[in-house]
Amino acid sequence: MIVSGRPAFLAVLVRAIRGSACALVLTLAGGAAAIAQSSPGVYAPGYAAVTGFSGAVRPFQIEPGQDPNLRTFIDPDGPSLRVIDLRRMDGPPSAQPVGAPKPFTVSAKMIGQVFGVAVDDKFNIYVAASSAYGIAIVASGPDGQPQRIRQGSRDATFMAAQWGPGGGPGSIWKINGATGAVTLFANVATGGKPNSAAALGGLAFDPISASLFVADRETGLIHRFGARGSGLGAYDHGIVGTAAAGLPSAPPPPAAGADISSPQFDSARPETWGYAAPARRVFGLAVHGRRLYYAIAEGLQVYSVGLRDDGSFGTDARLEVAVPAAAAPSEISRIAFDDAGRMYLAERPAPTGAQDFEALSVPSIGRVLRYAVIGRIEGGKPIWQPLPDEYAIGLAADFRNGNGGVAIGYSYDADGKLNPESCGGFVWSTGEQLRRTADAGLIARLGRADALAINGLQGNPVWRVRRGEQPPLLSYFIDYADAPFDSSARGHLGDIAILRLCTRPAAELRMAPAPAGAPPFVGSPIPPGLQICKTHVCGPDGSVCPPSQIWIIKTNQCGTGCPPPDIVINGQCCSPIDLEPGGACSSRTPSTDIGKPMCGAAQTAIGADKQCCDNSQIYSGPNGEQQCCAGALVNGKCDPLKPKIPDWACPGCCAPGYTKTGGKCCLTSQMTSTGQCCASGQTPSADGAMCVPRFWLPKLSLCCAPGFVPTGKAKCCAAANLTTSGECCAVAVDPQDRKQCPTQASPPQPCKRGEIRNSKGACVSATLQPTPAPREMLRPKCRPNERRDARGGCVARKSRPMPDTPPAVIRRPTGCPPGFVLGPLGQRCLPARGGRIIGPPVLGGGRDGHLRGGPPDGRR
Repeated sequence: MIVSGRPAFLAVLVRAIRGSACALVLTLAGGAAAIAQSSPGVYAPGYAAVTGFSGAVRPFQIEPGQDPNLRTFIDPDGPSLRVIDLRRMDGPPSAQPVGAPKPFTVSAKMIGQVFGVAVDDKFNIYVAASSAYGIAIVASGPDGQPQRIRQGSRDATFMAAQWGPGGGPGSIWKINGATGAVTLFANVATGGKPNSAAALGGLAFDPISASLFVADRETGLIHRFGARGSGLGAYDHGIVGTAAAGLPSAPPPPAAGADISSPQFDSARPETWGYAAPARRVFGLAVHGRRLYYAIAEGLQVYSVGLRDDGSFGTDARLEVAVPAAAAPSEISRIAFDDAGRMYLAERPAPTGAQDFEALSVPSIGRVLRYAVIGRIEGGKPIWQPLPDEYAIGLAADFRNGNGGVAIGYSYDADGKLNPESCGGFVWSTGEQLRRTADAGLIARLGRADALAINGLQGNPVWRVRRGEQPPLLSYFIDYADAPFDSSARGHLGDIAILRLCTRPAAELRMAPAPAGAPPFVGSPIPPGLQICKTHVCGPDGSVCPPSQIWIIKTNQCGTGCPPPDIVINGQCCSPIDLEPGGACSSRTPSTDIGKPMCGAAQTAIGADKQCCDNSQIYSGPNGEQQCCAGALVNGKCDPLKPKIPDWACPGCCAPGYTKTGGKCCLTSQMTSTGQCCASGQTPSADGAMCVPRFWLPKLSLCCAPGFVPTGKAKCCAAANLTTSGECCAVAVDPQDRKQCPTQASPPQPCKRGEIRNSKGACVSATLQPTPAPREMLRPKCRPNERRDARGGCVARKSRPMPDTPPAVIRRPTGCPPGFVLGPLGQRCLPARGGRIIGPPVLGGGRDGHLRGGPPDGRR
C-alpha cells in the first residue's frame, strides 16, 4: 500500500458516515459464541493474526529530475499486524471479497516491520522483526532532514519504523492477548553480538514446554526462549542437521552480518544484507508431534529434530522432504500441520530491494504445497508423498501469488458461519493481487471491480487442491490494509497464525488397503490417467512400490529401508552424493540463493541490465528495442504520461508516476483535470475537477451509528476518540495529533454554562441541540357527561346512581370531572365514593391469587 501524503483519515471519515443509520452489531453465530467467550481480549481461537508491510508515504510534489525515492519513507502509522475476525463469511465461498472485521491493529511505529507470527496457548501474539520487505536506511540530506540513501555511509541509520522503538533486527515483540499491550519480548543475539540487519524468520510455539522458537536469518541458528523471554539455547543446523543427512558441514563464517556504515551495504541488493549461506539459512518453523520442523534455503529442504519435554533440542535430526524448485528465488517461510498430520508449506519469493516500496518480492511464483504421510519404513520414519499437492493461490498469472503465509482454520457452514465442531477444515494463505485477472469473462463473473486487486488472505477448503488451470473460485478473499487500490504492490503480505481449540486428537492419514482383486501395479507400468504416484512410491521405470516401501536407487528396486549412510527422502533411498546438486535426489538450483532475484513467471528480463518487466507492460521503443512501461499498455502503446525512466532521471523529466504541471512534478494520482496538484492529505474529487480531503472507508460488512466508527473488541468508538492506529481513547484526542491517546489521566474540562458535549466530544451551544418534548402527565379534560374509553378518547358516559350522602372529602385533580379522581397510575379518572377510589380489577387480590375488584364496600 502506498499512499500520497498522510491522509487526514478520521476527520473525513466522520463526515463520510455522518447521517448513516448503520450500527455495529457483531453477533456470534451458533456454537461460535463459545470460541469467542474463551478469550475476552483482542484475540480468540479461530481469529487470524496476520503480518504485512505497513506501507510507504511518497511525496506528492517534487522538482523535475528529482528522485522521489529519496523522500519516500515507511508509513509509521500503517498496519504491521492485524487481528482478523474469521467467524462470519456471509455465504458460501464463491471468490467473493469478504469485509471481515479487524478488531485489533498494531502500527509500525510500535513494532516496526515484522513477518513471523505465532500465538501461544494463552492467546498472546508474538511477532519477529523481518527484512522480507526490504531494509531501508537514511542519512542527513542537504537540508539537514533525513533522506533515504541506497548505499551505506558513515552517518547512515535505519529508517524510522523499520524496527520497533528500542528494538532492532533481532527483536521479538509480544502483544498481550487480553489487553493488547505491546512489549519487547526478547532481542536475539549470538555470543553477545546482536543481529545486524538480516533480522529474523519464522516463529513457532511449543505449548508443552512453553517455549518459543525463532529462526535467526543472519547466523542460521534456531533460538529457544522461555515464557519470560529468557534465552534457553540454540540449535545449529549447519553442524547438526547436515551431519544427520550425511552432507558436508556448513559452519558460520567468522565475520557474519552486515554494516550499514560501509559502502558495501546496498539496500537494493539483498546479497549485501548479511544473510547466512543457503546451506544453513533457516526460515519457516513448526512444532508437531514433539518435533521441531524447519526449512532450509538450500534445495528448499525441510528437516525436523526431536524436542524433549522441557523443550530442549534432541539429537535425532532428519531430512523430511526436498521441495521441487520454484521458477525464481524463494524459500519455505511457513510450515503448518492439519489434524490429519499433513504438512503445509508456504513459499516466500526472494526480496527485491525495491527502492519505491512497490514490488517488494519476486511476483507470481509463491506456492502453497501439501505433503501427506503415505507409510513408514524401518525405524518409524515417515514416507512423505513423493510429489506434493498444490493449492491455486489468486486468479492472476499461474495461480502462484502467495506471499509466504499459510495456516489451518475452522470450516464453515452453508451460510458462511464458522463451525467450531469442524476443526481444521479450511486453509488460509497470504497473497498478492488475489482477485486480479485478465480474463474478461471471469471479471464479469467476479463483480466488485473495486475489489479485484486484493492483497490479503485467501481461504478455501483443505480438500480443494489445485486442478490444472482452474482458478480458485471456491474461495474467500479478505483485504489486509483496507487501503486504496495499488496495482503495483507485490509481496506486501507476510505470515498468518490461527489458534484452534480442537476436541479430537490429531489422526494420521494412512493408505486404505487395496480391494480384493485390484491390480497392485507392482513391477508393472502405471495405467494412464492414474495419480497413483502421489499416494505410492514409484520407480523411474514406472513401477509402483507396495505400501511402506521405498525405491532404493543403488539396487534399482523397492525395499523397506536404506542401508547406511543412505537416507530416505521423497520416497527414495538417497546417498550423500545423490543429494549434491545435480544428483538423483537433488532439487537444488541456483535460484534458492537470496542473491539478485530472477524474474517472475509473468515477467521478462529486458535491456542491458536485465530489468524485470511485467509481460503486459513491455513495448518497443523508438529504435525497436524492448522497453518497460510503468503501467499496462494502452492500445499497444505506453501511456505518455507514465514513462518508465531510469533512476537517474534526466534534469527536465518527471519520475515514473509523476506528471509535470506548473513547472513541478505532481504525483499523477494527486493531479486534478484542471492541472492542480492536490496537497498531502487531499485527493482529486470524483469528477477530477477539484481537490477534496482524502479518505477511505474500511471494507467492513458492519458499520456504526452516526458519529461513531468501528474499532476493536466489537465496539463502536466516537470518531473524536479514535487514533490513527485504531485505538479508542477514553477522551477525545488532539485533532492535531491523532497518533496516540491523550497522556492526561484526568477527564476533560466541563463545558461552559449553556453548553453540552456532543457525540464527537466537543462542547456546543445547548440552544442548537433539539430538546425532547416534555412528557404530558395529564390528558385533556372531557366534558362532564363524557368519560374516557380504552383508547383514551372522550365518549358519552352512561348515567350512574350517585351516592345518597355527599363525600366527606373529594380531591379533584385538574383534568378529572366532578365526582372523579385521578387513578393510582395517573392514567385514568375513576369514580370516587366517600373519598375512596373505586378501582379496576387487580391481580392477586384474593388468597387464591385470582382477580378481584369492584367497589371496596362489596356492592356490585
